[in-house]
Amino acid sequence: MSGPGGGAPIPHERPFRATRLRERAVRAVGHRPGGGRGGGRAAAGALLADARRHPGRVVLTGLAVLVATFFAAGTLLLGGTLSTTLQARSVVTPAAAAAVVRGGDLDAAVVDRVARTPGVTAAVGVWTGTAPVGGAAGVGSWTVTSDPMTGPLTRLAAPPVAGRLPTADDEALVPAATAARADVHPGSVLTVGGAGDATRTLTVTGVVDLPVVGTDTIVTTPATVAALGGTLRQIDVAGGAPAAVASAVRARLPGDVVVRTGDEQRAAERRDGSATATAVVTGVSVFTGLALVAAVVVVASTFRILLTQRRTQLALLRCVGARSGDLVRAVLAEAAVSGLVAGVLGAGLAIGAGEIVVAVVGGGPLVVSWGGTAGCVLLAVVATVVAAVGPALAAGRTSPVAALGEAATSEAGTSRRGRRAVLATVLLVVALALAAPPLAGVADGAVGLVAAAASGLVTFAALVALGPVMMSGLAATVGRLVTAVGRAPGRMAVANAAQVPRRTAATVTVLTLGVGLTSALLVGVASADSSAQRSISQRLPSAVQVSAPDPDATLARLAAEPSLRVRQDGDAVLVDPAPGVDDAALRAAVGDALGPRSAAVVVYTADVRADATAELGVLRGVGLGLVGMTVVVAIVGVAVTLTLSVTERTRETGLLRAVGLTRGGVRAMVAWEAACSALAAAVLGAGLGVLYGVLGIRALGLAAGGVSVPVGQLVGLAVGVVAIAVLAALGPAVRAGRVPPIRALAA
Repeated sequence: MSGPGGGAPIPHERPFRATRLRERAVRAVGHRPGGGRGGGRAAAGALLADARRHPGRVVLTGLAVLVATFFAAGTLLLGGTLSTTLQARSVVTPAAAAAVVRGGDLDAAVVDRVARTPGVTAAVGVWTGTAPVGGAAGVGSWTVTSDPMTGPLTRLAAPPVAGRLPTADDEALVPAATAARADVHPGSVLTVGGAGDATRTLTVTGVVDLPVVGTDTIVTTPATVAALGGTLRQIDVAGGAPAAVASAVRARLPGDVVVRTGDEQRAAERRDGSATATAVVTGVSVFTGLALVAAVVVVASTFRILLTQRRTQLALLRCVGARSGDLVRAVLAEAAVSGLVAGVLGAGLAIGAGEIVVAVVGGGPLVVSWGGTAGCVLLAVVATVVAAVGPALAAGRTSPVAALGEAATSEAGTSRRGRRAVLATVLLVVALALAAPPLAGVADGAVGLVAAAASGLVTFAALVALGPVMMSGLAATVGRLVTAVGRAPGRMAVANAAQVPRRTAATVTVLTLGVGLTSALLVGVASADSSAQRSISQRLPSAVQVSAPDPDATLARLAAEPSLRVRQDGDAVLVDPAPGVDDAALRAAVGDALGPRSAAVVVYTADVRADATAELGVLRGVGLGLVGMTVVVAIVGVAVTLTLSVTERTRETGLLRAVGLTRGGVRAMVAWEAACSALAAAVLGAGLGVLYGVLGIRALGLAAGGVSVPVGQLVGLAVGVVAIAVLAALGPAVRAGRVPPIRALAA
């Protein structure tokens, strides 16, 4: 039985308890005083048997690795599926093209010469260009591309979704995205400006489903695009045997013209699509690697907690013959099992999620590389074993005498402060050396960015080394705020965090990595946006810029509108709204002044700003999604650490309940403990993130217009991280609140 108040056991009881525990260990291990291989195998068997009896422990140990494996396998699936999809979309040369002609000085005469080549049944030029478009769509500059519309060399994979195919040179198609943006439909009339003063009036006859992104496009006949001053990019050639057709065409053309078989051209287009997918996946893999690093830190902390809680069991194994090396190998074997389970579950979840995403968004089938998936599982095992090396070595140093008592069974205290400080100092010097070239402007572009990223990783390593030492200052900084707001539960939370500095440091450092990456991204995007807006203001000094072949006449027409203020700047006419004129009235006035058949190119500054903001918004969203992997792993680490901490402090919690702390107070204590770690990580991560965000901007040469620090977004990030950490602590807090006071009296 326990002593009064749930304290240490009554002295005469301890030998009996140690005897019972030793008997259980002997039954599990088998008494082999000499140790050796038998003791090692038996120790591993005992620990693995304990893992089977407590599967939740295995799940908690590998939960962070499970999440990281999910992202790693997801990246692999993304790469394979994206590569296949992009390859399919990148192949634009028709399957019927036996040969293609590219490069050199191509024109309509070359198309005729190729068409008259023996063995050639058809030759079609692929013309593209850019032209100002007016009429029903308003005014602006569109992409104009050609297609024969019918025959084996058409690039239209499906009939129009509305209307019909053009049958004359004064007719055209528009993609569905263009039709929606510009409010164009079959029957609309477009005025297209060509080379010089040439213009063409085209009637839209149909809407087609083409993968055109971001650019308004017209598809019309090759003759029309050629007349509008387009460029002949390629000649598709149909005929007999591809090699024979290519050879015959090559013999009739100058040496600077490149002739390929259709298969060669389609393979080149397929490679281009694959290269794009590879670049995307490489970028995603970098952030997946950071998430895996975060998972290793979390798993190392988790193993340390679990092995500390099992200190008596490890000591008993030493008593019955297990050597120090036996325990190390047994712990690593348990880590391998945990990593294997987490890896298989993570990969399986990634495949399931991939199937759901493909089914929802459409596209090609999910491409699963079973060899790559097995590699992800192996990586999970290796990462978990690596994370367990430090805790395993500490477990191997467990003294057999620890089986006779329960003292020193926590992570309280910090060891080797001097060594940690020296290591952290060395790492910080290396980080400063790496940051110096981009900071001084000596290294820029990709080299500077790599140097900045390497400096950030070394700084994170220094933070991991110095973390337990830094936790002593937690109570004096962030802890004061938590104590002031949280009162008694807050004070106890700060005390709990400071009592286990290594555990708290692991949580804080991983959260700091996620917050730092996010902060750096926000600073980079804000600075790029500020630079882009400044550049737009310099290039487009008015609300509207109109470029026309006859600027004087255009100026006169626009000046006749009383709601406009106009001036001329070279060949461009600059237009601003009169006082009290809103954007809609401004656009209507410009359209009325120019007329429906104007060949003028009109640029609205507000649209350019909106496009730039939208592009940066997409960049911000993608970046946040990538760094979110690390944040998710960090939040999982908070939940796992608090869950194990609550289990470890069951008797302490029961004692607090016995002396009057309510369930709500216990829950608040656990929540404030999570908030304390998250707040420290938010402050530290935001500071480092701003620093490396500025460094990245300088490395990319985007700091000429100054650096913008989005204070509001960073404050929102800090609040969000704290809130999410508190939500992650909800489960452990509820569990802690359910501990009855009687548990303080249990052995």
